[in-house]
Amino acid sequence: MKDRSVSAMAVLDLYDQLLHLGVATPAQLNAAGLYRERLVDSSSAAPPVQEQRIAETRLLALWQVAVSSASLPHIGLLLGQHIDPDARGVLASWLLQCARVDEAFAIFVQHIALMNPSERWQASEANGRLELRFSFAPGNRYPQAASERSMSALLHWHRAATGVQVLPLACDFTFPEPAYAERFVEVFGRNLRFSRAENCLQLPNSFLQHPIQGANPYLKRLLQERALHTYAQLQRDTLLVSRVRSLIHANLASGASIQAVCAALHLSRPTLYRRLKQDGTSYSELLENIRKDLARQHLQQGLAPAAISEALGFKDISTLHRAFKRWF
Repeated sequence: MKDRSVSAMAVLDLYDQLLHLGVATPAQLNAAGLYRERLVDSSSAAPPVQEQRIAETRLLALWQVAVSSASLPHIGLLLGQHIDPDARGVLASWLLQCARVDEAFAIFVQHIALMNPSERWQASEANGRLELRFSFAPGNRYPQAASERSMSALLHWHRAATGVQVLPLACDFTFPEPAYAERFVEVFGRNLRFSRAENCLQLPNSFLQHPIQGANPYLKRLLQERALHTYAQLQRDTLLVSRVRSLIHANLASGASIQAVCAALHLSRPTLYRRLKQDGTSYSELLENIRKDLARQHLQQGLAPAAISEALGFKDISTLHRAFKRWF
């Protein structure tokens, strides 16, 4: 999976909700390598947490903790029905200042990378209905609960923003009917179809036409400026991450030293550290992920451990064995 980053607020909100729902304790999350105080940059020079990024791997790790709870199999639906006003990132704050839902939804789809670049939403009209299709980008490891959360959250956001509750006319889901299907009725209505080709909410055309309560044009301009600044920074940093990944691949057999990458990019080491951190990742994390992905491929191809160790740029085979223990 490519190294992506997501909104820091999305990660912190899920972290806090897992604690609130009793799904995990701080000690359990720490044991999984998830320390809340280490997720964001609290230094005086850091941007506001609403504009910070965290590696998507952290969000995926939290989802694995979420679905491990046998007592809350419907946790995705529960999370989708909860909106914490203090957990809004820069995009969510911008959307609430739009005049109508159709404007907010168009901005949301165009700039969804500010929240989670792996999410996909598409809107179309068919048979006099509005159809909103949802998916995750191919190759992502999000569990079913994450889809349930995103689809139910959209409806809950609409109700909270407009004061109008709209039940879908019909809903399609790609996964089989779960044992807790009755919980879906409370959120999506009774016209439910499971094991379909795509996730789709069928809604009245008026769904996008409702005005947003309390929208403020002045705040909208301010938040739009901050959001677009953050989005432009994200695009630049994404290009940098891609270049760093390419250089690591090209120099992997010789060790892929950070000095060589910095020289190729004409960046100092502190500057590279800072820019990668802004995108929610680090050089060591990129290197580790690339080695892990390549190791899996080499194992599937039947390469000998010594050949894999050399290809990954390890000094000796014992280092490879320690890495295997971390990865597999």
